[in-house]
Amino acid sequence: MPVRLAQPVDDSVGPFNRLSASQVNAYRSCPRLWFYEKVRRFKMPQIPVLYVGRAVEEVFCRMLMESPALLVAKAASNTLSAIPLDQKGVPSRLSEEPWPAERLLSLPATMLPSTMEDVREWAIERLKAHLPIALKTLKEEWDKNERKAGSWDSVNSDYCLEMCVNGLDMHLQEVQRCLDANGGPQLSEWRSGQRPEWPAPDARRYALSDAHPLASVGNVTIVEAWEIARPWFVDPNAGKFAMNAVHPEHWFQGEYDLVYRWNNDVRIVDLKASVGKGDRSGNYIEQLRMYAMLWWVTHGKEETVDGLEIWYLGANSVKSIACPTIEEMTNMELELENLWSQLRETTPDIEQCPPEPAPVRGFDAGGIPTDAPNEVRCDRCDWATICPGGEGSDDLPEGGNIQLPGTPTPIDLAPLGSINPRKTIVAEVFSVMGMREARRPQVTLSQGSHFAKVVFMVDSHEDGTPSWPEKLSKGDIVCLQNIIPTANWKGEVELKVDPHGKMILDDSGEPVSDLIDFRARWNVTGKVVYKFEKRGTGRNGKEWHRKGVMLLDATGAMKVEGWANDWGPQYDLAETGDTVVVANIGIDAWAVEVRGNISRNSKIHITQRA
Repeated sequence: MPVRLAQPVDDSVGPFNRLSASQVNAYRSCPRLWFYEKVRRFKMPQIPVLYVGRAVEEVFCRMLMESPALLVAKAASNTLSAIPLDQKGVPSRLSEEPWPAERLLSLPATMLPSTMEDVREWAIERLKAHLPIALKTLKEEWDKNERKAGSWDSVNSDYCLEMCVNGLDMHLQEVQRCLDANGGPQLSEWRSGQRPEWPAPDARRYALSDAHPLASVGNVTIVEAWEIARPWFVDPNAGKFAMNAVHPEHWFQGEYDLVYRWNNDVRIVDLKASVGKGDRSGNYIEQLRMYAMLWWVTHGKEETVDGLEIWYLGANSVKSIACPTIEEMTNMELELENLWSQLRETTPDIEQCPPEPAPVRGFDAGGIPTDAPNEVRCDRCDWATICPGGEGSDDLPEGGNIQLPGTPTPIDLAPLGSINPRKTIVAEVFSVMGMREARRPQVTLSQGSHFAKVVFMVDSHEDGTPSWPEKLSKGDIVCLQNIIPTANWKGEVELKVDPHGKMILDDSGEPVSDLIDFRARWNVTGKVVYKFEKRGTGRNGKEWHRKGVMLLDATGAMKVEGWANDWGPQYDLAETGDTVVVANIGIDAWAVEVRGNISRNSKIHITQRA
C-alpha cells in the first residue's frame, strides 16, 4: 500500500504542519536554514535544473503508464491523460465514466513487440513524445516564478532524453527479470483481474470487473511482463502531493517515486535526474531510510521493505541503500516524532534555531562517498548575506515609530509577527449565484447598509470539508470563520476564503465582527532578504509587471509586492541586508503566510544600509 491518505476525522495536525524528509534533512543541515525556509518562508532561487528533474520524472512515469499493446509508438502524448480525479486530485474510485485505457482496443498481434529491443524502441518513442511537452509546461511555470534564476538556455533536451532512456533501461532489467520468472508469483492473480488496493497507474480503474484485457495463456508474454513489472508511482495526472503516505498519527508524510512489488518483494526507488555528486547525495540516503520507516509504520509495523535504491539517471548508476532494521526504525520514528514536536507542534523561536551548519559531505558520481571538500556550508548558503553564520546578524528591527522625510508626523510601525489579517464574521446572504453549477459560487453578504463580496480561493478547508455549505440561499445567515477581509482597488470589501477559512450556516444572527471593522492600511519595517519580479501577459493581451520584496524583522517575515510603477526609486536602490520602511500597505494572506500589498499611495524608504 504505497498510499495512505490523511484521515480528516483523526487528523489534528493538518497538511501544512506535517514533517517531511526534506524538512528533516534541511534542519539537520542547519537549524537556521530550516527556520528561514520553513518558518519565515524564504524561497530559494529557482534554477532550471530543479524543473528539469520534475520534467524527467513526469516523462518517465507517463511512459511507464502506457502499454505497447494499446498505443503505437507515435501515438499522441495525451492519449491516457483524461484520468478522473476527485476534489483532492486523487484518481477517483467512484467515477463511473470509462477510464482512458478502457476506451482503447488492444493492438493486433502482428503489431505487438516480440523482443525486449522492440519494447525499448517503442518506449523511447513514447519518451520523445512526452518530453517536449513536459519541458514546455515547466518552462512556462519557471517563467512565472518570482524567484526564477539562471537561464532556461542551460536546459539540454538531449541530455534530458538521455536520462529518461537511462531510467528506461533500468526498468527494462526489471521487466526482463519478470519475463525470466514467467511472470512471478502474481501472474495468475494479474491475469484474473485481481488488483491491489493501489495498483500501478495504467489508466484503468482501481478494480477490474473481469480478467485483465491484456492477459494471455501459457507462458508470460513480453507485453504481460511489461504490465506486471510496472511499479507503483504517482499518477502524473494527479494533483500535487495528493498521493502521499501519511503517518497514522499524521505528523509525517512522504511520497515515493517508484515502488516495485511484482515478485512480492517491496523495493522503493528514488529517481534523481543528476549524477549524484556533492553533499545532497547524503540527504537522499536519509530520505530513503525515512521512507522505509514510513512504509513499515503505515503497514501496521508488520511489513518491511526489501530494498532501497537511488537511480542516478545522470550517471546511469543504481545505488543500493541498506534497509534499516526494526530497531533502527523504532528509534527513527521516536526521534522524528520528537523532532516534529520541537519544530511543528509548537513553532520555535529564531534563537532556538542557531546557525550551526553540519559539515559538508563528499560524494562522487553515482553517490559514491569520497573525501569531504574543503568548504563550509555557509559559503554557498542562499541566506548567508542576512544570517549571522555568514555576513548578517540577528540585530533586526521590531516595529516602533518613525518620521519619514516629507511626512508631517511620525508613523507607527507594526511588528511583522503581530499582524493578524483574519477575522470571523456573521452576516446575511444578500445574493448567491452558481450553487447548482460545478464551480465556486458567487456570494455577496450584507450587514445593514454594508456589503461585501465573498471570494472562494479553494474548494475545501484544510480539514477536508467543503469551503461553503451544500445549500445556500438569499436571506441565510452564515458564519465566515477565519477569513481574510481586504479592500480591492475599487475600495470594495472582499472576504477571502483560503484553506484556513470556511463558510458555514449560522442561525445565531449575532455578528462576531463588523464587515468593515478591519484595518485596511499598515506600516511595516524590516531587513531586505531578497527582491523579486514577475512579468506576464494578461488575457487582454497587455503586458504586466510586478515587483516585490521579502522583509525580515525580529518577530516575523512578510512578502510585500505590487505593480512595478507603484514602488518608486527607493525600491531600485534597496539591496539585500538594507533596512526599509514600507508605509500604507494592504494586508492579505494565504494559509499561514501573511502578505503585504502596495498601491500607488504606498511608500518605501531605506532607513539603514547594510
